[in-house]
Amino acid sequence: MGANRDLGLPVRTMRDISIAFDVDGTLIDENGEENVNIVRLLYILHGFKNVKIIVWSGGGKKYAEYQGHRLGLDKVIHRYASKTEYPMIAPDIVIDDIQDTNLGTFNLIVREKMIQ
Repeated sequence: MGANRDLGLPVRTMRDISIAFDVDGTLIDENGEENVNIVRLLYILHGFKNVKIIVWSGGGKKYAEYQGHRLGLDKVIHRYASKTEYPMIAPDIVIDDIQDTNLGTFNLIVREKMIQ
């Protein structure tokens, strides 16, 4: 049926992967400007068939929505949320600027000074 099965490789049913992007210090920098590289990464990851993008903030869902709308992300976001919804959301991957973040199965921490 599938190429991997035909090769005798392990297979499983495709599952969705949730990736949560923090707003302040991640999608936007300390000056309130778009962090171009991270926003580009968000768009790239959105292109995968089984990826659901979440944008969230410790400042709340409305703040995340405001910043996402300001950055033009509405069409690629699966969900906006407050970080306080963490127990219910439990993303697979979290992309954040806070070094001790432990909200995802995997936590990717952005550099303080992004290389543009």
